[in-house]
Amino acid sequence: MESFASKDALLRKADALLAEARRARKSASLAADGDHVPLIEHAGDLERQAGRLEKDAVTAKNGVFAPHVPKPGAAKTRAV
Repeated sequence: MESFASKDALLRKADALLAEARRARKSASLAADGDHVPLIEHAGDLERQAGRLEKDAVTAKNGVFAPHVPKPGAAKTRAV
């Protein structure tokens, strides 16, 4: 069974991810050199996830829809 999310729920989740990304970047600025890069990468991942959620929310037409869930192996398969 697929779960459905409203536009508002997607935007709230995106906001939460962006806030977490800000905290990760702030922690990176205070972290030792070895921990700096992984925290910055994690922040970037969170920002990309938030961007996808925001895009899904903007393009949704009916207000409630099934969220995008990548299928395993879908990125590896190419149509010929």
